[in-house]
Amino acid sequence: MNTESVTETAVNKTAVAYQTPQRIEGETGLYWRGDMIYCRVRVDGRQTFRCTGTDKLPKARKVMEKWREDEVMRQHGIEPRAAALERNRLTVAEVLSEYEAAGFPDKKDRTKKTEATRHTEARALPRLRAFFGTRAAASLTAKDLNGYRKYRAAGGYTWTTGETTRKSKAGDRTIDLELQTLGNAVALAVRQEKLRENPLAGRTHYSTEADRRHAKDRMATQGQLQEIAKKFRERGEAVLADCVLFLGLSGLRVNEALRLSWEDVSWAQGVIHVQREKNGVNPFVPITEELGNLLREMRTRATSFLLFPSSENPQHPLLYNYLATKFRKLTKNMELPHLCLHGLRAFFTTCAKESGLASWVVGGLLGHKSGGILVDRVYGKTREDHLLKLAQQVRFMVDKPKKDEPQKGEPQKDNAETAKETAAA
Repeated sequence: MNTESVTETAVNKTAVAYQTPQRIEGETGLYWRGDMIYCRVRVDGRQTFRCTGTDKLPKARKVMEKWREDEVMRQHGIEPRAAALERNRLTVAEVLSEYEAAGFPDKKDRTKKTEATRHTEARALPRLRAFFGTRAAASLTAKDLNGYRKYRAAGGYTWTTGETTRKSKAGDRTIDLELQTLGNAVALAVRQEKLRENPLAGRTHYSTEADRRHAKDRMATQGQLQEIAKKFRERGEAVLADCVLFLGLSGLRVNEALRLSWEDVSWAQGVIHVQREKNGVNPFVPITEELGNLLREMRTRATSFLLFPSSENPQHPLLYNYLATKFRKLTKNMELPHLCLHGLRAFFTTCAKESGLASWVVGGLLGHKSGGILVDRVYGKTREDHLLKLAQQVRFMVDKPKKDEPQKGEPQKDNAETAKETAAA
């Protein structure tokens, strides 16, 4: 069918939709609308028209009769047999496909999730399909979830890159995120009345708050950060060194920093304009003294309009995966503790708190909508050297002894000895 035919069909359907149904003489509840027969039925308490899918009166009567029988059964809490069969045949793969096609909606069927959240859920889909694929969505149980946990923890999910077969293992935190995506997809099917209830509602999570490693637990120290940047420069990867230092001095998320251009740097206002992720607030980063020095140094050898251009194409920004892989390999070769790029955000947070800034101020600089709630729990960390330095400033309000008063532990002189010393003088 060519484009003109498709357009003509769409116009005809629109025209039919606006046509007034014409009652069929001698028939109750049946109407002509265009070339098809429609029946007058009640849906969710409201009278409306539904197409019978035929232009034959005998068949249209049967369709309307069946529709009304099913509606009476639903009103009395009885599920029609056809609906039950359709529900039992609905597979997890079909549920996931419907969820993806809907754009990963939230509980109110709005696509207001952030780009990062949608990306995370999209990555989970092939892993969920590989294990649950053909299983009936209505029959999922806790045993199936435990099986998925063992499957992912043992590296059961594999994929092929060229001629190489790869596999990935996942911890409890990742498994919980993937099962949350499955739960969201099943919840959408319930709202669409394709399932009666969500079998994953109220499921037990495998990871706990105590088991989770936050960004502050994988944070580099000042010395480690300088050493990492130095190693990158020695290897001729100055852009990577600049990016690592910039992340530590700005507190930005990696994707927020990688898309920046020199037009975003406002020297007059003393800020860098940024586009926050996760619906963050305060779309700017203040240019501190150290950050300003780094930017001036970067400007002298800039080869692109981007702050962190790709080495293969300066017109495109540095890729997250490329930077993360380089960072992970370098820190491993340097035999440093397990560090991550997001830990540089925690480095900024810790330095800001040690400089005396309140948690709500630091939260604003990070772009958090919740203020300082996450600063202490996820990002802030009290370092031992800073703690000891602060401890030396503690005073216990002990009065200093007067000049003529004996010090503590010094023997006191009686009146006779004092008189003899005075006479001798």
